[in-house]
Order: sequence, then structure tokens, then C-alpha cells
Amino acid sequence: METVITKGKLPKVCRREIIELLYDIYGYKAFRQFDIYKDLSVDKTTITISQDQLIEEVIGESEKSVEDGSIHNYMLTAPTGSGKSLLFQIPAIYLGKKHQWLTIVVSPLKALIEDQVDNLHEVGYDRVDYASSDLSPEEKNAVYERVKNGETDLFYLSPELLLSYNIKHFIGNRRIGLLVVDEAHTVTTWGKEFRVDYWFLGRYLKNLKAYLGYDFPIFALTATAVYNPNGDNDMVFETIRSLRLSPCVLYGGKVRRDNIKFDIKKMEIGEGQTYERAKQSVILKRTDDYLANHKTILYYPFAASIDNRVKMWVSPAGRHLVSTYYGKKDKAQKSMIVEAFREGAKRMIIATKAFGMGIDISDIDRIYHIAPSSTFVDYVQEIGRAARDKSIIGVSATDFEERDFYYMNRLHMISSISQEQLGLILKKMWDIYAMKGKQKEMQVALSDFEFAVHIPRKPNKVEYESDLAQVVKTALLWIEEDLNRRSKEQVVEINPLKLFTDGFIQEKSGNTAFFNIYKNYLRPVDGQEGIYHVTFERLWEDCFSEVPYGEFKRNLYNGKLFDGVCAVAVGKHEVILLEDAETIYAQLCSLLKRVSDMLTVALLANKGKFEEEDLEAIFKEYNMGVPSAKHFIYSLLESRVEEGRSLSLITSQKKKDQDKLIFTVSRGFNLLLDRYEKLCKKCIIGEKGSRLLFFVTPFSDMNMLLNLLSMLDLLDYTVEGGIQSVNVSFIQPDVIHRIVENGNYENLVLKNNEKVFQEQIELFRLFFGNTTLTDENRWDFIESYFTGSSVEELKRLYSKE
Repeated sequence: METVITKGKLPKVCRREIIELLYDIYGYKAFRQFDIYKDLSVDKTTITISQDQLIEEVIGESEKSVEDGSIHNYMLTAPTGSGKSLLFQIPAIYLGKKHQWLTIVVSPLKALIEDQVDNLHEVGYDRVDYASSDLSPEEKNAVYERVKNGETDLFYLSPELLLSYNIKHFIGNRRIGLLVVDEAHTVTTWGKEFRVDYWFLGRYLKNLKAYLGYDFPIFALTATAVYNPNGDNDMVFETIRSLRLSPCVLYGGKVRRDNIKFDIKKMEIGEGQTYERAKQSVILKRTDDYLANHKTILYYPFAASIDNRVKMWVSPAGRHLVSTYYGKKDKAQKSMIVEAFREGAKRMIIATKAFGMGIDISDIDRIYHIAPSSTFVDYVQEIGRAARDKSIIGVSATDFEERDFYYMNRLHMISSISQEQLGLILKKMWDIYAMKGKQKEMQVALSDFEFAVHIPRKPNKVEYESDLAQVVKTALLWIEEDLNRRSKEQVVEINPLKLFTDGFIQEKSGNTAFFNIYKNYLRPVDGQEGIYHVTFERLWEDCFSEVPYGEFKRNLYNGKLFDGVCAVAVGKHEVILLEDAETIYAQLCSLLKRVSDMLTVALLANKGKFEEEDLEAIFKEYNMGVPSAKHFIYSLLESRVEEGRSLSLITSQKKKDQDKLIFTVSRGFNLLLDRYEKLCKKCIIGEKGSRLLFFVTPFSDMNMLLNLLSMLDLLDYTVEGGIQSVNVSFIQPDVIHRIVENGNYENLVLKNNEKVFQEQIELFRLFFGNTTLTDENRWDFIESYFTGSSVEELKRLYSKE
């Protein structure tokens, strides 16, 4: 797909109504100016532009949408504090007032959305709304009605929500005048890590324009995106491609923030002192100073232990001035913390990267990083939260030690997908295509790929489903991108489906009253007693709309949705045997016997401990490498005992100074292994090629048995209903088949991601490790990286040697 970058036409003057809106709503008499690069494809020469020039251009482009001319989209990178929100809020207000058109803002964080909406309400502008999971169904419906009725002109929502429904659900027949993607760097960072719906956003917007039958400009904005069109770390052009912005007008804002200085030191570890003690000591000294004289954010990578760190890092006298902030705190807590920090009642926030994006607090003057951020881009984003007030001098500080990279490596390991897993998923894609009659387009349940990934079990099935969906969708999109790049044309396309797909429920009591009440939404499945095909979307909207979506699903999974009846969601598992049932049973028994013997020896001789090499010795004859063997053993020993209650008989920890795990097994595993043997003998029947049908719940023993047998390549199965699905278009299935047949699939997207991750470590090592760099040197370093310099070039320029 060719990326077309076109020149903007910044007008010298803007229409009078824009200046009036600036004063009437925001109380400002003049627009802010900021520097942008004139043309980064040539050099780093900058020019100064005013906010009103870009506002006028965006409004003019939106008004062109009613003509027959081609519409350009926009991407802007500009540093924190340059007033990016004003650049789309004023066009939204103007387009609503002048033409009654709607502006939709897609934004990644609820806190960011709520902050912008609250700020507009505070200045008296009330034609703005947002929808999020924090709102009750009644509140959301009221918001949608205001949007549809023309009472709202600026509407914020998350990408997940936007992609879950038909656009008419939100806006009715309103015309979209402008669509904004705020914090657009998350499209290429979070979209590849933990918010995969961002990666779907571009194809959704392309299809949306076709569906609506008219065009509108898309305006993407961010403070941090690397411009490197010929490099592996490019974000600007990847964002433009991902969001389908071409033809795009690109405005690259100057990266430097000359009112932010650096205080970067090498952490010394004294004789007889541990790394942890040394780190605690330097942080205590920092916090004593910061609490006395400054307003500070301390960034720490892990949410799980952040509350416990306050006592380690802050002296008792100052702890009342400190709060912690991370994603899982509730909305009320977060609001109170932000307000206390804004007003000065709290002087320090110890936070994950969840804090700061879109939080407009102008007098923060210290940013301290306990360890390197996930990426260098995140680091620059985070230090940019200091000194938004240009009269303040901010300082970004760190006490660096090589072992600080433990945090980066651990986070990377948690979110990583292996080459072996991607190979298993690609093979499964081909198997599904073959099993379902080689249809060019089909719905595929994400649970089809559960066998290939290991997601820790959770008592909450909805949370487990969400985690599984995130990992599998990410893997599918990496495969899609890799195959399309290899062939230089479309091989396969993955698209999200709406929030609800049709599914199945099971009601075992034969309650006819239940069926009579809900017969408009249920259809009995032929030959399956107590199994009903369900249109979940209509059921929810017509009968349970007062219940939030998450609670609706939880109740459905737990059999508590329908009064007086235990009817639970089940998946339709269609199975094809790859061996005779007797062979399948024999091979399963043989493997489980070897596993049982190994675990017994571990219990008797080694306190339950065994190592990766022990797994490798058993599983290599099943053509399983260590990653797949680990998935199998986890799946086997973390299985459900009964609905609503989980049993884990295995734990693991990293071996000291090695990138390997050591496992510990608990007693009782034999009962679990026996259950699977008996279930296999009872239910897996027939000859090679036989097809079987099961309707089972997501965490049932049968579901897990099918996963285990699929890992052993003894059967294939597909699932319909019961969990999220995607739509897969097999455009060139022969390409997939050829790669699967050849074996040893290597996904080049993952390979590049690993390369970029290692480069991030080198960047931080270079930036933090050379304490002789001046503030000017450091901003030169940052600007060079963000405008296309490679890590090797930066080493030549900034290495101590």
C-alpha cells in the first residue's frame, strides 16, 4: 500500500468565528505558536506556525467533504504543552455550530477523555459527551440519544467501543464532519502490545466511510512518534499506513523541550550492599528533596507492588504528601488523586505509565524514573509531562544501574509471543479453513487457538476471555502483516466483529416456561437436547439492557442470567479425528504416564521441583519444543476442577541468572490425569477422519481435553460461539498452505519486534550510561532519534568511548 504524503496549505489568516470561539469558550485572546519541521525528508529546518492556521485548514478540509474533491487526512506530532486538544476541539465546536456535523474523538484512556470533557464543561461548553465502561447502560443510552438528537457535537469514546457496534448505534443519522485519533502513537505501540483494537482501527475507518457513503477527514495527533521511513523503528509512516490516512498532510512538531533539564547519575552499589538496598537508598534521598521543594511524578514499571513501595521509598514524615496511581484504581480514587495533586495537597505521585497522558497539570517540575520505561518513546512522552508551564524549569532524573533493565525484560517476557506459537496458530488457521469447507470468508472463534498460547487461568471467565482475545488477535494480526509483506499483496485479512456474535446456551432441566419466555431469541438445535442457538445482541438489548455488558456476560457464563433456570453459555466444538480413537487414547495414556512418573520423582526426590530439560526429554518425540511443552504442562495442571473454582497444581519461577524456568508441582495431579484418561476413553470415539460434536463451557474438562489432544496433533477442532470471534478472509489460501507444508515458519514481524526491543535497551544504555552528556547533548540525542537517526549513528555521536 503506497503512502502518499501531501503538502498542507496553511492559510495566513483564519475566519473571524474561530477567534471568537477561542475567546468565548476558552477565554484566550490569541492562539499559541509552535515550531514544526519544514520537511524532514530534506533536513531539520523548522518554521513557526500558529494554532489557528492548522484549525482553519482542518475546518476547510472537512467542508470539502460535501463537494466531489479528494479529502486529505492529517497527522500532527507536537510536544506536550503545545495545545493539541484545542486543534480539534475548536473545529468540532465550529462544525457543530455551523453545519450541525458531529466530531468523534477516539482516545485511549478514560482518564484522558474525562479530563478533556470536564475541562470543557468547566468553561461552559456543554455540547460534549463521552461513553465508557464506567457509565451505566442508562447513562450511555442517554448519551447516545443526545448525540443522535443533535445536542452533542463533540463525542469521545474508546476504540474498543467504536469497533463493537454499528456506527448508527451511537450517532443515528448524524453526519460525521471530522474524526480524531488522539494520542495516535498508541496505534503502533499499544496496538502491538495490549490494545489490539487500535490496530484494527484503520480498516474499520476505511470501511466506515464506504458504509456511510461520504468522506470526512481523519486527524491523528500525538506528542511522540519516531520519523524514520527507512528504519525498523518508524512510527509516523506506520501510523499513517495503519490508520489508512493516505493521502495525508504530515506536520512534524519540533521535539525539543528546552525548559526540561536532566539529572542522570550512575547508581553506585557500596561494598556489601545489594542492588535493592542501593536503589532504595538513592530513591529515599530523592524523595526527601522532592517533597520539600517540588511537584513530582515517580514512574515505576509494575502496578502489582506499587503500593508497598511507598514505605520503602518515602520517609514517614512525608508519606501523607504521596499517592500511588495505576490502572486498576477505581474512577473515584483516580479523580481524587489527580485533583489533590493538581491543588498541591499531594506533592508526589508514584505511578505506572497509566498516569499523565492527557492530565493537564502545568506546574510538575520533577520526573523521576526508577527504571527505564517500556520504550524510549514512552520515556520521552513521560518526561514531557514536566514544565508544561513554559516559565518553569523541569528536571528529568534517574539513578541508573545496568540491572535496571530487569524491569524492561520482565515486562517484555510477560507480553511476548514465541515463533513456535505463531507457527501453531498459522497451522490452525489452515486447518480451520480446510475443516470448514475452504470458504474464502468465515468467522473464527478465538478459542480455536487457546491450545497455542498460555494465559493464566482466572476465576473471572470474562477477564480470562479478554486476556485470551488480546493475545490471539495480536498473533493473528502479526501473521497477517507478515504474510502480506512477504507476498507484497493481500494474503489474508483479519477484521473484528461486533461486540456480540450469535452463540449457544445449554439448559439441562427442560424448563418449558423458560423457553416460552425467551422463544424470540432462542432456537433449539436439532438433535441436541437442551441446547439453544441464541441471538445474544437482541437478547441483551431487549431483555437485559439495564445490565452492563460485562455483568451480562458474567451472569451468562455462571448460569445466573435467567431467573430460576441454570442456563449457561457453551461453545459448539466440531472435532475431526486425525487418528483412530484407540490410537488417540493410547498415545494420551502413554504421555500422561511419562508425565506422571516425572512428577512423582520430582515430588519424592526434589520437593516437587523439575526443570525445562525434564520436559524436553518427554515431549521431543511429540515434535514439541520447550515452549509448547510448557504450554501443555500448564494447561494440564491449571485445569478447572469445577465451574467457578480453579485448581492450579503447578507454579514456576525463573532460575537465577538464566533465562529458564524451574517448576514446582503439588500433590493431587494423578487424580487430574486420571480424569482426562477416562474422559478421552468415554467421549473420543470413532475412526480416523470421524467428526464429533460437543457443546461445552469454556473451562470444562472436555474443553481442556480437546486443547490437549490438539496440541498433540491427534485431532483438530473449531469452535462456534462461547467467546469472541474475528472475521478471516482467505484471499490467497495457497500461500498459507505452502508455508504450513514447508514447516519452520518464522514470523518476520516478531523478529523485527525483538530487534527493536534490543535496540531500545541499547538506546537507554547509551542515554543513561553516558553521564557526561549535557542537557543540550541529550535533547540533540532525542531529536536525532525522533527524526530518523539509527542506534548505530547515535552510538557514534554519543558514546563515551
